[in-house]
Amino acid sequence: MEIKKELSIGETQQISLEILHEVSLICEKLNLRYFLMYGTLIGAIRHKGYIPWDDDVDIMMPRKDYNQLLNYFYKNMDKYSHLEIFNHDVNPKYPYMITRISDNRYEIDMVNEDRYGMGVFIDIYPFDGLGSTLEEAKRYAKKGDLLSSICYQSTRKHFKIETTTNAFKKVLKFPFYCFSKMLGKDCCQKKLKRFEGEKDYDSSKYVGCIVWLSGGQKDIFERKWFDDYIIKPYEQYEFRVPKEYDKILSHIYGDYMLLPPVNERVGHHEYKVYLK
Repeated sequence: MEIKKELSIGETQQISLEILHEVSLICEKLNLRYFLMYGTLIGAIRHKGYIPWDDDVDIMMPRKDYNQLLNYFYKNMDKYSHLEIFNHDVNPKYPYMITRISDNRYEIDMVNEDRYGMGVFIDIYPFDGLGSTLEEAKRYAKKGDLLSSICYQSTRKHFKIETTTNAFKKVLKFPFYCFSKMLGKDCCQKKLKRFEGEKDYDSSKYVGCIVWLSGGQKDIFERKWFDDYIIKPYEQYEFRVPKEYDKILSHIYGDYMLLPPVNERVGHHEYKVYLK
């Protein structure tokens, strides 16, 4: 029996970091907008690198820049033999509407998700316009939130409560899971596809990742918060972060400089990583 080498979180972080560095160089070369986001942005500000227990890398890009980056990769993948694109356009088994760029020298075994060939990866969140008023943005965002939630549940191998804490939502979650499995991933992805670029990023007051808007109003941002950037150190490299990072992180997390309790200092993805 073949025994595969399982990678530590530190080894996985280093691989993800190199993917991020490669992507950032391409973005700088093509003058594309990108920013560290979510936990990766906290890491840059609070730790000058990874949150020690974090297990992934997140960046955001306005839809126009995101599409240009993907087109560049599609035309030049022969230059990046160890990298592979995963999204709903190129892999029919892929369960999400954001893109992941993966290092194909490794493989991931997800706890509650079928394999579709992905290795160590970074997440790229495409941001679209959500509207010119907060009420418009909230109404629009609800549609994307519902569809992306159905899409996610439809691709789980078995039912789990996961991070749901609200008692009422816990009661509803199993019927919702059953409905999602019945409706299926492909139906939801087709519907979500219609949202891509429907509202222009640069002419909207409010923006967000409409195809993966799981945080409600916390995932709705003022576009001006991303209008400018500064460079921050992250491990041995430097990357772009939004100049208004404090407003963004406070909006999502509240006091983001406060460390969570020790028992909550764990990665939020359930997977194991192996060297091929």
